[in-house]
Amino acid sequence: MGVGPLTTQIVRLGNTLTVEIPEELVTQAALPVGEPLEWVSNGSGSIALVKPSTLVSQRKRKTLEELLEGIPEGTCIPEYDWGPPRGVEVW
Repeated sequence: MGVGPLTTQIVRLGNTLTVEIPEELVTQAALPVGEPLEWVSNGSGSIALVKPSTLVSQRKRKTLEELLEGIPEGTCIPEYDWGPPRGVEVW
């Protein structure tokens, strides 16, 4: 059963801003208490608190040239339709 809309507020504690998150919501989202999380802004007045993407941060990022290695020059790869936007994507 999901948690309904909850309200909270941003509070200043010294030089830090903090937000209280209900324990029920943290449990439902399976967020790790005491472990690092990332704040993500969609640039439109909304933010999300997410688990860090550890797999991406641990491996070396490839260059465009490395990504395109092995694809014959002149190859035309068609677009893929991922469907309509869901969530907080910015188009």
